[in-house]
Amino acid sequence: MLPVISNPHELRKLAAWYREFAERAGNPAIWEARLRTAEELTAEADRLEKTNLKQLDEAATIDFVE
Repeated sequence: MLPVISNPHELRKLAAWYREFAERAGNPAIWEARLRTAEELTAEADRLEKTNLKQLDEAATIDFVE
């Protein structure tokens, strides 16, 4: 289960941490799990950034129309 972090930058830092520690894993299953977690964190950061940009776009459109 992923931690609840809503800051894309923090998610990317955590993903980097998982990638770094994946390299130190002596067990292939642990290595794979850490890389999978890093990929999930990166995907969540991408999703949040996309959502944030969409919300900013919508807010700018509303301000412009009013």
